[in-house]
Amino acid sequence: MTGVYYFTGSGNSREIALKLAKELNVNAVDITLSPAISTSEDTAVLVFPVYCQNIPKRVVSFLKESSADKITLIATFGRISYGNVIREALSLTRSTLIAAACVPMRHSFVDEQISFDVSLLSPLIERIKAPCAAVEIPKSKKDALADIFPDMRSRLGMKISRLDSCISCGKCDSECPTGAIRNGHIGSSCIRCQRCVHICPEHALEAKPRFVLKKYLDKNLGRINEPIIYL
Repeated sequence: MTGVYYFTGSGNSREIALKLAKELNVNAVDITLSPAISTSEDTAVLVFPVYCQNIPKRVVSFLKESSADKITLIATFGRISYGNVIREALSLTRSTLIAAACVPMRHSFVDEQISFDVSLLSPLIERIKAPCAAVEIPKSKKDALADIFPDMRSRLGMKISRLDSCISCGKCDSECPTGAIRNGHIGSSCIRCQRCVHICPEHALEAKPRFVLKKYLDKNLGRINEPIIYL
């Protein structure tokens, strides 16, 4: 039996997880707000975003808690770098890896539309249906600064503002995976996943990259445009 799980901020990982779940004829479970998830299935498929070349804290917890015998890891990233997240994720779980992929998607800090063709993951889907141990994952290049206060660097690079259209409905409060927002006002534990921006019913939160980040994105965006699959 296979279970599909995902962590999502801007929706990229959810899009892939739902498409995979449909192909595998199972449900997709959002772990974003769940304090604990019981992975009773034989095989867990986990889809998660890469933030500053690192694994989100909620995903780290899931990997440590998972009791699935086998696991497939799918990391979504903004077409610049996925760091070394697959190997790092493997170091956190007791499950045997059967497949992995790093999938370039819309960068969460850029206003653009990119939809993913799930057929590109057909070899991975077939491996999930007929599992066996994957090849050894090679070490990938990771920026030397990636592990230095990544959450703080995200906050410095991206500004999220509360607009006058906010009606203090509290939806952003209840949906924030780190409890970093109160009625549209951002706190210091914000990881800039932008879940609040995307789920606000009044579109009352605005996210804008600051000058230095914008220049970095203009220069580096689009380095990688094809998924990297490990079987």
